[in-house]
Amino acid sequence: MKRTSLLLSLFLLVVMLTSCATSVSVRHLVPGEVDLSDFRSVAVASVSPYQFPSARPLSPWISGLQETDFTLSSGYELSIGTQVADLATDMLVQSLGQTGYFSVLPPSITDAYVSLGSVGEDVQGLLNAKGVQALLVSDITYLDMEESIVGRDVRTYVTEGTLHYEKVTSREYYLIQKATLSLTYSLLDISQNRILLSKSFTDKQERETKIGTRIYLFDTGTVGAYRDERRYASGHAPSFAPLFEQILTRFSPTIGGQLAPSYQLSQLPLLGNKPKRKEVEPAYKLVRQSSYADAYALFLETWEEQGHIPSGYNAALLLEALGRMDEAVELMSKVYHSTASQQAHDALLRMQEALSGQKKAERQISGDLNRDGQGVTMTQYMVME
Repeated sequence: MKRTSLLLSLFLLVVMLTSCATSVSVRHLVPGEVDLSDFRSVAVASVSPYQFPSARPLSPWISGLQETDFTLSSGYELSIGTQVADLATDMLVQSLGQTGYFSVLPPSITDAYVSLGSVGEDVQGLLNAKGVQALLVSDITYLDMEESIVGRDVRTYVTEGTLHYEKVTSREYYLIQKATLSLTYSLLDISQNRILLSKSFTDKQERETKIGTRIYLFDTGTVGAYRDERRYASGHAPSFAPLFEQILTRFSPTIGGQLAPSYQLSQLPLLGNKPKRKEVEPAYKLVRQSSYADAYALFLETWEEQGHIPSGYNAALLLEALGRMDEAVELMSKVYHSTASQQAHDALLRMQEALSGQKKAERQISGDLNRDGQGVTMTQYMVME
């Protein structure tokens, strides 16, 4: 039985590895959600911190802590609103900078100019003098923190006389911290005083920290006797700031992709060799070796000589992986119209959409884009799980 199980496991492993190996890595250039080619110089204002409805006292107690003999102060800090706003500001500046698409006026300068508006200065003129075309403003619209202590029984098999049974021998205590954050940003055309793009995000992050263990003492003769052993050295719960930073880190690539053209990577599976052709088997091996050009040539030869559907499909897919999108669409179109393959049809539609997006992204980069309808406000609320 063990030998059979081992052979079956090895077989499944080989199948999984083969499946993973017969796919190609494809990189597509995708456009930003709006054409910002005329707004490549952006001033970034500091993120406005969340305004708590009322002052929240710093409590020395955490929900559930009374069940234990441990003491622990809350991880909530009075400065957390400002900390999160600063982290969000850094994230936005980094996100724009990493696109390689924008020149960025930093918050330290932007804030100074914006503040002059309150005393009657011409903020637009000041920013225009710096060559700025757009202003990025944002705020934390919601921020919440939860803390609680949970206990989890540890069960162990024990032997007492002739009895062998499961018994609760200890209880482990964990601090559960949950952070929730909502961020909204808007990109403004400062010359026309209009919104180019506005987006909102909400996400959550949870962390658990083991603070101690309660060990039940069964050999003392006292019913319910126990000893609590602390595992977390500090008397203060960990700060919530790293949890909010993790949330903001997840926002960053999405924001960059919304504002500027970017590359997206994906793995696309090849069609299997059915009906089987021996002469095309080396092509699959070449793909697994990342020799896409040689594999393409072999697949293409088999398709042209025998009309082998998987070979034609795979040859088109490899052209896509090689970045030759126009040729890939042309070849996949030939495969579909020659064979009426549903798989080729689906791949052709996907390729055509990818090619259209790529050309649009290229026009955004060059600035040569048809701007019909430009300036329509695009607003979306995103909940990131």
